[in-house]
Amino acid sequence: MTARSVVLLLSLYLLAAPRLNAQCPDGSPPPCRAQTVRAAAAPAPNSVAVLYFDNLSRDTADLYLADGLTEELIDRLGRIERLVVRSRTTVQRFRSRRLEDPAALGRTLAVTHLVSGSVRRSGGRLRITAELTRAATGVRVWGETYERPVDDLLRVEVDIAQAIAAGVGGRLAPADHRSLVVTPTSSSKAYDHFLRGNFLLAQRTQPAITGALREYDAALRLDPGFSRAAARLAYTYALALGWGYQIAGIPRDSIMSRGLWVAADVIRRDPDNSDAWMARGYLLKFLDPQSYAGSKDALHKAVVLDGRNAEAWHQYGSVLYDLGEDSASVAAFRQALVIEPDREITLIEASYVLLVARRWKEALQLLDSAVVVAPASANAWAWLLEARLLSGDTARARRDAGVVGQLLSDDPLPQLFAARLAAGARDTVAMRARRGWLVTWTDTMDVNEWGPGYVAPFIVAALLALGERERALRVLESLQPRNPSLGFWLRWPTCDPLRGDPRFQRLVEESRPR
Repeated sequence: MTARSVVLLLSLYLLAAPRLNAQCPDGSPPPCRAQTVRAAAAPAPNSVAVLYFDNLSRDTADLYLADGLTEELIDRLGRIERLVVRSRTTVQRFRSRRLEDPAALGRTLAVTHLVSGSVRRSGGRLRITAELTRAATGVRVWGETYERPVDDLLRVEVDIAQAIAAGVGGRLAPADHRSLVVTPTSSSKAYDHFLRGNFLLAQRTQPAITGALREYDAALRLDPGFSRAAARLAYTYALALGWGYQIAGIPRDSIMSRGLWVAADVIRRDPDNSDAWMARGYLLKFLDPQSYAGSKDALHKAVVLDGRNAEAWHQYGSVLYDLGEDSASVAAFRQALVIEPDREITLIEASYVLLVARRWKEALQLLDSAVVVAPASANAWAWLLEARLLSGDTARARRDAGVVGQLLSDDPLPQLFAARLAAGARDTVAMRARRGWLVTWTDTMDVNEWGPGYVAPFIVAALLALGERERALRVLESLQPRNPSLGFWLRWPTCDPLRGDPRFQRLVEESRPR
Protein backbone atom coordinates (compact mmCIF):
# COMPACT_ATOMS: atom_id res chain seq x y z
CA MET A 1 0.00 0.00 0.00
CA THR A 2 1.35 3.41 -0.91
CA ALA A 3 1.45 6.39 1.42
CA ARG A 4 -1.16 8.07 -0.79
CA SER A 5 -3.63 5.18 -0.44
CA VAL A 6 -3.42 5.26 3.37
CA VAL A 7 -4.25 8.98 3.41
CA LEU A 8 -7.06 8.48 0.89
CA LEU A 9 -8.53 5.66 2.94
CA LEU A 10 -8.59 7.63 6.18
CA SER A 11 -9.93 10.75 4.49
CA LEU A 12 -12.76 8.83 2.87
CA TYR A 13 -14.05 7.18 6.01
CA LEU A 14 -13.80 10.41 7.97
CA LEU A 15 -15.93 12.12 5.35
CA ALA A 16 -18.59 9.42 5.71
CA ALA A 17 -17.99 8.14 2.19
CA PRO A 18 -18.73 4.47 1.39
CA ARG A 19 -16.76 1.94 3.43
CA LEU A 20 -13.68 1.27 1.32
CA ASN A 21 -10.90 -1.29 1.42
CA ALA A 22 -7.62 0.35 0.54
CA GLN A 23 -6.08 -2.67 -1.15
CA CYS A 24 -7.65 -2.00 -4.57
CA PRO A 25 -7.37 1.20 -6.66
CA ASP A 26 -11.16 1.63 -6.68
CA GLY A 27 -11.46 0.88 -2.97
CA SER A 28 -13.11 -2.54 -3.42
CA PRO A 29 -11.91 -5.59 -1.49
CA PRO A 30 -9.55 -8.00 -3.22
CA PRO A 31 -9.64 -9.50 -5.78
CA CYS A 32 -9.67 -6.13 -7.55
CA ARG A 33 -12.19 -5.74 -10.36
CA ALA A 34 -10.33 -4.99 -13.59
CA GLN A 35 -13.13 -2.91 -15.08
CA THR A 36 -13.06 -0.43 -12.19
CA VAL A 37 -9.29 0.03 -11.92
CA ARG A 38 -8.22 3.52 -12.99
CA ALA A 39 -4.69 4.71 -13.62
CA ALA A 40 -3.13 6.52 -10.67
CA ALA A 41 -2.88 10.27 -11.04
CA ALA A 42 0.56 11.57 -12.01
CA PRO A 43 2.55 12.83 -9.02
CA ALA A 44 2.81 16.57 -8.53
CA PRO A 45 5.76 18.05 -10.46
CA ASN A 46 6.98 19.71 -7.25
CA SER A 47 6.99 16.48 -5.20
CA VAL A 48 10.12 14.93 -3.72
CA ALA A 49 11.18 12.09 -1.43
CA VAL A 50 14.49 12.33 0.42
CA LEU A 51 15.67 8.74 0.83
CA TYR A 52 17.77 7.89 3.87
CA PHE A 53 21.42 8.62 3.17
CA ASP A 54 23.83 5.68 3.37
CA ASN A 55 26.35 5.61 6.20
CA LEU A 56 29.69 4.82 4.55
CA SER A 57 31.78 5.46 7.68
CA ARG A 58 33.81 2.58 9.03
CA ASP A 59 32.17 3.13 12.40
CA THR A 60 28.54 1.95 12.29
CA ALA A 61 27.86 4.26 15.25
CA ASP A 62 28.00 7.11 12.73
CA LEU A 63 24.60 6.04 11.42
CA TYR A 64 23.12 8.87 13.49
CA LEU A 65 24.87 11.35 11.18
CA ALA A 66 23.37 9.92 7.98
CA ASP A 67 19.92 9.60 9.56
CA GLY A 68 20.12 13.04 11.13
CA LEU A 69 21.11 14.71 7.86
CA THR A 70 18.25 12.97 6.05
CA GLU A 71 15.62 13.94 8.62
CA GLU A 72 16.81 17.53 8.87
CA LEU A 73 16.67 17.85 5.06
CA ILE A 74 13.09 16.55 5.11
CA ASP A 75 12.25 19.07 7.83
CA ARG A 76 13.87 22.00 6.00
CA LEU A 77 12.24 21.20 2.66
CA GLY A 78 8.89 20.74 4.39
CA ARG A 79 9.00 24.41 5.38
CA ILE A 80 8.53 25.36 1.69
CA GLU A 81 4.78 25.32 1.22
CA ARG A 82 4.88 24.88 -2.54
CA LEU A 83 6.90 21.66 -2.25
CA VAL A 84 5.29 18.26 -1.62
CA VAL A 85 7.75 16.42 0.61
CA ARG A 86 7.31 12.80 1.67
CA SER A 87 7.51 12.27 5.42
CA ARG A 88 10.23 10.61 7.43
CA THR A 89 8.02 7.62 8.31
CA THR A 90 7.12 7.07 4.66
CA VAL A 91 10.71 6.96 3.40
CA GLN A 92 11.86 4.83 6.35
CA ARG A 93 10.26 1.83 4.65
CA PHE A 94 12.67 2.28 1.74
CA ARG A 95 15.86 2.58 3.76
CA SER A 96 18.87 1.21 1.86
CA ARG A 97 16.77 0.83 -1.30
CA ARG A 98 19.11 1.34 -4.26
CA LEU A 99 18.00 3.46 -7.19
CA GLU A 100 18.12 0.59 -9.66
CA ASP A 101 14.55 1.32 -10.71
CA PRO A 102 13.83 4.97 -9.85
CA ALA A 103 10.61 4.96 -11.91
CA ALA A 104 9.10 2.15 -9.82
CA LEU A 105 10.20 3.81 -6.58
CA GLY A 106 8.82 7.14 -7.74
CA ARG A 107 5.46 5.53 -8.52
CA THR A 108 5.38 3.79 -5.13
CA LEU A 109 6.16 7.02 -3.30
CA ALA A 110 4.02 9.11 -5.69
CA VAL A 111 6.77 11.65 -6.30
CA THR A 112 8.42 13.23 -9.32
CA HIS A 113 11.85 13.61 -7.71
CA LEU A 114 14.08 11.43 -5.55
CA VAL A 115 17.03 12.50 -3.40
CA SER A 116 19.72 10.01 -2.44
CA GLY A 117 23.17 10.32 -0.95
CA SER A 118 25.80 9.10 1.47
CA VAL A 119 27.83 10.29 4.46
CA ARG A 120 31.35 9.23 5.34
CA ARG A 121 33.28 10.51 8.36
CA SER A 122 37.00 9.99 8.62
CA GLY A 123 38.71 11.66 11.55
CA GLY A 124 37.60 15.27 11.58
CA ARG A 125 36.46 15.31 7.95
CA LEU A 126 33.12 14.61 6.25
CA ARG A 127 32.49 13.45 2.71
CA ILE A 128 28.84 13.94 1.79
CA THR A 129 27.35 13.14 -1.60
CA ALA A 130 23.84 14.16 -2.61
CA GLU A 131 21.93 13.69 -5.84
CA LEU A 132 18.52 14.80 -7.12
CA THR A 133 16.99 12.47 -9.72
CA ARG A 134 13.90 12.72 -11.88
CA ALA A 135 12.11 9.51 -10.93
CA ALA A 136 10.32 8.74 -14.20
CA THR A 137 13.48 8.86 -16.32
CA GLY A 138 16.30 8.34 -13.83
CA VAL A 139 17.94 11.49 -15.19
CA ARG A 140 20.14 13.32 -12.71
CA VAL A 141 18.90 16.87 -12.13
CA TRP A 142 21.59 17.93 -9.68
CA GLY A 143 24.42 16.36 -7.72
CA GLU A 144 27.31 17.45 -5.56
CA THR A 145 30.07 16.05 -3.37
CA TYR A 146 31.09 18.00 -0.28
CA GLU A 147 34.49 17.51 1.38
CA ARG A 148 34.28 19.52 4.57
CA PRO A 149 35.35 19.56 8.23
CA VAL A 150 32.86 17.87 10.57
CA ASP A 151 32.10 21.30 12.03
CA ASP A 152 30.63 22.36 8.66
CA LEU A 153 27.72 19.90 8.76
CA LEU A 154 25.09 22.59 9.32
CA ARG A 155 26.40 24.67 6.44
CA VAL A 156 26.42 21.66 4.10
CA GLU A 157 22.89 20.82 5.16
CA VAL A 158 21.72 24.31 4.19
CA ASP A 159 23.53 24.12 0.84
CA ILE A 160 21.97 20.77 -0.03
CA ALA A 161 18.48 21.90 1.00
CA GLN A 162 18.74 25.02 -1.16
CA ALA A 163 19.93 23.05 -4.18
CA ILE A 164 17.15 20.48 -3.83
CA ALA A 165 14.46 23.12 -3.33
CA ALA A 166 15.61 25.01 -6.43
CA GLY A 167 15.88 21.82 -8.47
CA VAL A 168 12.36 20.72 -7.55
CA GLY A 169 10.49 24.02 -7.27
CA GLY A 170 12.52 26.45 -9.36
CA ARG A 171 13.70 29.87 -8.26
CA LEU A 172 13.32 30.38 -4.51
CA ALA A 173 11.28 33.27 -3.14
CA PRO A 174 13.07 35.39 -0.50
CA ALA A 175 10.85 33.96 2.27
CA ASP A 176 11.67 30.39 1.17
CA HIS A 177 15.36 31.19 1.13
CA ARG A 178 15.17 32.63 4.66
CA SER A 179 13.36 29.58 6.01
CA LEU A 180 16.00 27.25 4.54
CA VAL A 181 19.04 29.06 5.91
CA VAL A 182 17.85 29.36 9.53
CA THR A 183 20.05 27.23 11.77
CA PRO A 184 19.02 26.09 15.26
CA THR A 185 22.41 26.69 16.89
CA SER A 186 25.77 28.25 16.15
CA SER A 187 27.60 25.42 17.91
CA SER A 188 28.50 22.51 15.63
CA LYS A 189 29.29 20.32 18.65
CA ALA A 190 25.91 21.08 20.25
CA TYR A 191 24.26 20.19 16.94
CA ASP A 192 26.12 16.87 16.87
CA HIS A 193 24.77 16.02 20.34
CA PHE A 194 21.30 17.07 19.16
CA LEU A 195 21.42 14.63 16.23
CA ARG A 196 22.66 11.87 18.51
CA GLY A 197 19.77 12.59 20.88
CA ASN A 198 17.22 12.47 18.06
CA PHE A 199 18.61 9.13 16.87
CA LEU A 200 18.25 7.66 20.37
CA LEU A 201 14.85 9.22 21.06
CA ALA A 202 13.39 7.56 17.97
CA GLN A 203 14.20 4.12 19.41
CA ARG A 204 11.82 4.58 22.36
CA THR A 205 13.61 2.01 24.59
CA GLN A 206 14.60 2.73 28.18
CA PRO A 207 18.38 2.73 27.53
CA ALA A 208 17.89 4.90 24.43
CA ILE A 209 15.67 7.38 26.31
CA THR A 210 18.33 7.64 29.02
CA GLY A 211 20.98 8.21 26.36
CA ALA A 212 18.86 10.86 24.64
CA LEU A 213 18.58 12.79 27.92
CA ARG A 214 22.37 12.80 28.20
CA GLU A 215 22.84 13.99 24.61
CA TYR A 216 20.32 16.84 24.87
CA ASP A 217 21.85 17.90 28.20
CA ALA A 218 25.28 17.94 26.55
CA ALA A 219 23.93 20.06 23.68
CA LEU A 220 22.47 22.57 26.12
CA ARG A 221 25.68 22.83 28.13
CA LEU A 222 27.41 23.90 24.91
CA ASP A 223 24.57 26.22 23.83
CA PRO A 224 22.07 27.08 26.60
CA GLY A 225 19.93 28.95 24.07
CA PHE A 226 19.44 25.92 21.80
CA SER A 227 15.61 25.88 21.99
CA ARG A 228 15.07 22.82 19.80
CA ALA A 229 17.35 20.73 21.99
CA ALA A 230 15.65 22.00 25.15
CA ALA A 231 12.19 21.22 23.77
CA ARG A 232 13.33 17.71 22.85
CA LEU A 233 14.78 17.30 26.34
CA ALA A 234 11.40 18.21 27.85
CA TYR A 235 9.62 15.78 25.52
CA THR A 236 12.08 13.01 26.39
CA TYR A 237 11.20 13.48 30.06
CA ALA A 238 7.52 13.27 29.06
CA LEU A 239 8.05 10.03 27.14
CA ALA A 240 10.01 8.51 30.04
CA LEU A 241 7.06 9.30 32.28
CA GLY A 242 4.46 8.08 29.80
CA TRP A 243 6.22 4.78 29.11
CA GLY A 244 6.99 4.19 32.78
CA TYR A 245 10.76 4.16 32.28
CA GLN A 246 13.04 4.46 35.29
CA ILE A 247 15.79 7.05 34.90
CA ALA A 248 18.69 6.30 37.23
CA GLY A 249 18.74 8.64 40.20
CA ILE A 250 15.59 10.56 39.19
CA PRO A 251 12.31 9.83 41.03
CA ARG A 252 9.11 9.83 38.97
CA ASP A 253 7.90 13.14 40.43
CA SER A 254 11.25 14.73 39.61
CA ILE A 255 11.04 13.54 36.00
CA MET A 256 7.72 15.35 35.71
CA SER A 257 8.88 18.53 37.43
CA ARG A 258 12.10 18.68 35.41
CA GLY A 259 10.19 18.21 32.16
CA LEU A 260 7.65 20.89 33.03
CA TRP A 261 10.36 23.33 34.10
CA VAL A 262 12.34 22.84 30.86
CA ALA A 263 9.20 23.17 28.72
CA ALA A 264 8.16 26.34 30.56
CA ASP A 265 11.64 27.82 30.15
CA VAL A 266 11.59 27.17 26.39
CA ILE A 267 8.10 28.66 26.05
CA ARG A 268 9.22 31.76 27.98
CA ARG A 269 12.15 32.31 25.60
CA ASP A 270 10.58 30.90 22.42
CA PRO A 271 6.76 31.01 22.77
CA ASP A 272 6.22 29.68 19.22
CA ASN A 273 8.10 26.41 19.85
CA SER A 274 5.59 23.67 19.00
CA ASP A 275 7.66 20.85 20.54
CA ALA A 276 7.82 22.67 23.88
CA TRP A 277 4.02 23.05 23.97
CA MET A 278 3.68 19.39 23.00
CA ALA A 279 5.95 18.34 25.86
CA ARG A 280 4.01 20.54 28.27
CA GLY A 281 0.69 19.08 27.12
CA TYR A 282 1.91 15.51 27.52
CA LEU A 283 3.36 16.19 30.99
CA LEU A 284 0.22 17.92 32.27
CA LYS A 285 -1.68 14.63 31.94
CA PHE A 286 0.47 13.31 34.77
CA LEU A 287 0.45 16.47 36.87
CA ASP A 288 -3.35 16.26 37.20
CA PRO A 289 -4.34 12.70 36.19
CA GLN A 290 -7.99 13.20 37.17
CA SER A 291 -8.75 16.11 34.88
CA TYR A 292 -5.75 16.48 32.52
CA ALA A 293 -6.05 20.20 33.34
CA GLY A 294 -4.27 22.26 30.70
CA SER A 295 -3.13 19.24 28.66
CA LYS A 296 -5.66 19.57 25.85
CA ASP A 297 -5.09 23.33 25.51
CA ALA A 298 -1.30 22.99 25.41
CA LEU A 299 -1.45 20.29 22.73
CA HIS A 300 -3.91 22.36 20.72
CA LYS A 301 -1.44 25.24 20.92
CA ALA A 302 1.31 22.92 19.63
CA VAL A 303 -0.62 21.96 16.50
CA VAL A 304 -1.75 25.54 15.86
CA LEU A 305 1.87 26.71 15.99
CA ASP A 306 3.09 23.95 13.67
CA GLY A 307 0.46 22.18 11.62
CA ARG A 308 3.17 19.84 10.27
CA ASN A 309 3.98 18.43 13.72
CA ALA A 310 2.60 14.89 13.31
CA GLU A 311 3.75 13.85 16.78
CA ALA A 312 1.81 16.72 18.35
CA TRP A 313 -1.33 15.84 16.35
CA HIS A 314 -0.97 12.26 17.57
CA GLN A 315 -0.61 13.22 21.22
CA TYR A 316 -3.54 15.61 20.85
CA GLY A 317 -5.68 12.76 19.48
CA SER A 318 -4.68 10.51 22.39
CA VAL A 319 -5.68 13.08 25.00
CA LEU A 320 -8.98 13.75 23.23
CA TYR A 321 -10.12 10.13 23.26
CA ASP A 322 -9.27 9.84 26.96
CA LEU A 323 -11.48 12.89 27.52
CA GLY A 324 -14.32 11.28 25.56
CA GLU A 325 -14.07 13.61 22.54
CA ASP A 326 -14.04 10.80 20.00
CA SER A 327 -14.84 12.74 16.82
CA ALA A 328 -12.20 15.37 17.55
CA SER A 329 -9.74 12.59 18.37
CA VAL A 330 -10.24 10.88 15.01
CA ALA A 331 -9.86 14.24 13.25
CA ALA A 332 -6.53 14.83 15.05
CA PHE A 333 -5.26 11.37 14.12
CA ARG A 334 -6.33 12.08 10.54
CA GLN A 335 -4.13 15.18 10.48
CA ALA A 336 -1.17 13.17 11.81
CA LEU A 337 -1.67 10.64 9.02
CA VAL A 338 -2.01 13.30 6.35
CA ILE A 339 1.47 14.49 7.38
CA GLU A 340 2.97 11.03 7.98
CA PRO A 341 0.74 8.40 6.33
CA ASP A 342 2.87 5.47 7.51
CA ARG A 343 2.79 6.24 11.24
CA GLU A 344 2.11 2.78 12.64
CA ILE A 345 1.25 3.99 16.15
CA THR A 346 -1.26 6.53 14.81
CA LEU A 347 -2.94 3.95 12.58
CA ILE A 348 -3.29 1.74 15.66
CA GLU A 349 -4.54 4.39 18.09
CA ALA A 350 -7.03 5.76 15.56
CA SER A 351 -8.45 2.23 15.41
CA TYR A 352 -9.04 2.28 19.20
CA VAL A 353 -11.63 5.02 18.82
CA LEU A 354 -13.34 3.20 15.95
CA LEU A 355 -13.42 -0.10 17.85
CA VAL A 356 -15.01 1.58 20.87
CA ALA A 357 -17.62 2.96 18.44
CA ARG A 358 -18.15 -0.59 17.02
CA ARG A 359 -17.05 0.59 13.56
CA TRP A 360 -15.35 -2.70 12.80
CA LYS A 361 -14.73 -2.34 9.07
CA GLU A 362 -13.09 1.05 9.35
CA ALA A 363 -10.91 -0.06 12.26
CA LEU A 364 -9.87 -3.18 10.36
CA GLN A 365 -8.86 -1.08 7.37
CA LEU A 366 -6.56 1.04 9.53
CA LEU A 367 -5.06 -2.02 11.21
CA ASP A 368 -4.57 -3.74 7.87
CA SER A 369 -2.64 -0.61 6.88
CA ALA A 370 -0.59 -0.83 10.10
CA VAL A 371 0.62 -4.37 9.37
CA VAL A 372 1.39 -3.38 5.77
CA VAL A 373 3.64 -0.50 6.86
CA ALA A 374 5.11 -2.48 9.80
CA PRO A 375 4.88 -6.20 8.91
CA ALA A 376 7.15 -7.25 11.78
CA SER A 377 5.32 -5.23 14.43
CA ALA A 378 3.85 -7.42 17.16
CA ASN A 379 1.80 -4.44 18.34
CA ALA A 380 0.13 -3.98 14.95
CA TRP A 381 -0.65 -7.69 14.55
CA ALA A 382 -2.02 -7.98 18.09
CA TRP A 383 -4.49 -5.14 17.57
CA LEU A 384 -5.48 -6.52 14.18
CA LEU A 385 -6.23 -9.85 15.88
CA GLU A 386 -8.25 -8.04 18.56
CA ALA A 387 -10.29 -6.29 15.87
CA ARG A 388 -10.89 -9.62 14.11
CA LEU A 389 -12.26 -11.14 17.32
CA LEU A 390 -14.46 -8.14 18.07
CA SER A 391 -15.89 -8.15 14.56
CA GLY A 392 -16.59 -11.90 14.66
CA ASP A 393 -14.11 -12.85 11.93
CA THR A 394 -12.97 -16.03 13.67
CA ALA A 395 -11.36 -17.65 10.63
CA ARG A 396 -8.95 -14.78 10.06
CA ALA A 397 -8.46 -14.39 13.80
CA ARG A 398 -7.12 -17.94 13.98
CA ARG A 399 -4.74 -17.22 11.12
CA ASP A 400 -3.50 -13.99 12.73
CA ALA A 401 -3.12 -15.72 16.09
CA GLY A 402 -0.27 -17.76 14.62
CA VAL A 403 1.60 -14.61 13.62
CA VAL A 404 1.06 -13.02 17.04
CA GLY A 405 2.27 -16.22 18.73
CA GLN A 406 5.51 -16.11 16.74
CA LEU A 407 6.13 -12.41 17.35
CA LEU A 408 5.22 -12.53 21.08
CA SER A 409 6.41 -15.96 22.12
CA ASP A 410 7.50 -14.69 25.57
CA ASP A 411 4.36 -12.63 26.26
CA PRO A 412 1.07 -13.82 27.87
CA LEU A 413 -0.93 -12.23 25.03
CA PRO A 414 -0.97 -15.29 22.72
CA GLN A 415 -2.33 -17.34 25.64
CA LEU A 416 -5.07 -14.77 26.26
CA PHE A 417 -6.09 -14.83 22.61
CA ALA A 418 -5.99 -18.63 22.61
CA ALA A 419 -8.41 -18.67 25.56
CA ARG A 420 -10.90 -16.55 23.65
CA LEU A 421 -10.56 -18.64 20.51
CA ALA A 422 -11.09 -21.84 22.51
CA ALA A 423 -14.22 -20.37 24.11
CA GLY A 424 -15.52 -19.29 20.72
CA ALA A 425 -15.04 -22.81 19.38
CA ARG A 426 -16.59 -24.31 22.55
CA ASP A 427 -13.51 -26.47 22.95
CA THR A 428 -14.06 -27.54 26.56
CA VAL A 429 -10.73 -29.33 26.93
CA ALA A 430 -8.77 -26.31 25.74
CA MET A 431 -10.95 -23.97 27.81
CA ARG A 432 -10.25 -25.97 30.97
CA ALA A 433 -6.50 -25.84 30.35
CA ARG A 434 -6.55 -22.12 29.57
CA ARG A 435 -8.68 -21.37 32.63
CA GLY A 436 -6.18 -23.11 34.91
CA TRP A 437 -3.30 -21.10 33.49
CA LEU A 438 -5.24 -17.84 33.55
CA VAL A 439 -6.38 -18.20 37.16
CA THR A 440 -2.83 -18.95 38.32
CA TRP A 441 -1.37 -16.08 36.31
CA THR A 442 -3.88 -13.46 37.45
CA ASP A 443 -3.35 -14.54 41.07
CA THR A 444 0.35 -13.76 40.86
CA MET A 445 0.63 -10.79 38.48
CA ASP A 446 0.62 -7.10 39.37
CA VAL A 447 -2.24 -5.79 37.26
CA ASN A 448 -0.92 -2.22 37.30
CA GLU A 449 2.31 -3.29 35.61
CA TRP A 450 0.22 -4.11 32.53
CA GLY A 451 -2.03 -1.05 32.55
CA PRO A 452 -5.67 -0.57 31.48
CA GLY A 453 -4.83 -0.73 27.76
CA TYR A 454 -3.75 -4.34 28.25
CA VAL A 455 -6.12 -5.37 31.02
CA ALA A 456 -9.51 -4.34 29.58
CA PRO A 457 -9.13 -5.52 25.99
CA PHE A 458 -7.06 -8.64 26.63
CA ILE A 459 -7.06 -9.96 30.22
CA VAL A 460 -10.68 -9.16 31.06
CA ALA A 461 -11.80 -10.42 27.65
CA ALA A 462 -10.13 -13.79 28.26
CA LEU A 463 -11.54 -14.07 31.79
CA LEU A 464 -15.09 -13.33 30.64
CA ALA A 465 -14.77 -15.75 27.72
CA LEU A 466 -13.92 -18.50 30.22
CA GLY A 467 -16.77 -17.58 32.60
CA GLU A 468 -14.57 -15.86 35.23
CA ARG A 469 -16.83 -12.82 35.74
CA GLU A 470 -16.00 -12.20 39.40
CA ARG A 471 -12.29 -12.43 38.74
CA ALA A 472 -12.63 -10.02 35.79
CA LEU A 473 -14.29 -7.46 38.06
CA ARG A 474 -11.60 -7.87 40.72
CA VAL A 475 -8.87 -7.34 38.14
CA LEU A 476 -10.52 -4.15 36.90
CA GLU A 477 -11.03 -2.90 40.47
CA SER A 478 -7.29 -3.33 41.08
CA LEU A 479 -6.39 -0.80 38.39
CA GLN A 480 -5.05 2.56 39.56
CA PRO A 481 -5.35 5.45 39.12
CA ARG A 482 -9.04 5.98 38.39
CA ASN A 483 -8.53 8.51 35.65
CA PRO A 484 -9.67 9.31 32.09
CA SER A 485 -7.29 6.74 30.60
CA LEU A 486 -8.95 3.96 32.59
CA GLY A 487 -12.31 5.49 31.71
CA PHE A 488 -11.59 5.07 27.99
CA TRP A 489 -10.61 1.41 28.32
CA LEU A 490 -13.73 0.68 30.38
CA ARG A 491 -15.63 1.56 27.19
CA TRP A 492 -13.96 -1.36 25.38
CA PRO A 493 -16.49 -3.75 23.76
CA THR A 494 -15.22 -6.80 25.66
CA CYS A 495 -16.39 -5.12 28.89
CA ASP A 496 -20.00 -5.09 27.65
CA PRO A 497 -21.11 -8.10 29.80
CA LEU A 498 -20.19 -6.09 32.93
CA ARG A 499 -21.98 -2.84 32.15
CA GLY A 500 -25.04 -3.55 34.26
CA ASP A 501 -23.03 -4.48 37.34
CA PRO A 502 -23.00 -1.77 40.08
CA ARG A 503 -19.32 -2.42 40.77
CA PHE A 504 -18.45 -1.77 37.14
CA GLN A 505 -20.66 1.32 37.05
CA ARG A 506 -18.85 2.65 40.11
CA LEU A 507 -15.52 2.20 38.31
CA VAL A 508 -16.84 4.12 35.33
CA GLU A 509 -18.03 7.00 37.53
CA GLU A 510 -14.74 7.17 39.43
CA SER A 511 -12.79 7.31 36.14
CA ARG A 512 -14.67 10.16 34.48
CA PRO A 513 -12.68 13.33 33.73
CA ARG A 514 -13.21 15.91 36.48
